[in-house]
Amino acid sequence: MIIYKGVKNKMEQENKMKTLKHIAERIYFHLTNSRKPLTIHTEGIFMDNVWENVKKKVLDGNVLTWYVMTPANYNYFKVFFNTKYSKKQLSKIMSKRYRWLLENKQHLELHIHFNKLMNITYQEQEKLIKESIEWFKKELGFKPKEFVSGWYAYNKETIKLLKKYNLKLIHQNKYKEKHDYNGVRK
Repeated sequence: MIIYKGVKNKMEQENKMKTLKHIAERIYFHLTNSRKPLTIHTEGIFMDNVWENVKKKVLDGNVLTWYVMTPANYNYFKVFFNTKYSKKQLSKIMSKRYRWLLENKQHLELHIHFNKLMNITYQEQEKLIKESIEWFKKELGFKPKEFVSGWYAYNKETIKLLKKYNLKLIHQNKYKEKHDYNGVRK
């Protein structure tokens, strides 16, 4: 066992090892993550300043995959972004902007925030997933195949629902991820 200067007991030694392990894991994550394709979690696309940034990223050829939210997450948009748009207005804006992404050869998949996951029932999760899939079909003409949950928060019930709706869960370390509002949200 390695002994660190100034470490007096076994517990301090173990804590020091855990800290070093955590630092090594973070360095590894950042080194390997930089080689992965950039993927954007799309949440603020209805805001014009975010939309301008999104278009720039697409036209610069920086992104190909977007995990997009739908109006099914309307309560999230009201709380997190303080939107004054109605759900119908939000749907219209998102539909138009997501179709532009598709016309520009971008790949869109599903992103849902379950908010307080510990308090959300199977039925509430299913309602969000089902409504999102139906919105995709109606507004964009296809069913998503992949799913990323907001804050990577999901539970056993989520996994059951993803199987039921034939959605593949994409885990956090599979790609380099940013949000559409990074650097532009006011």
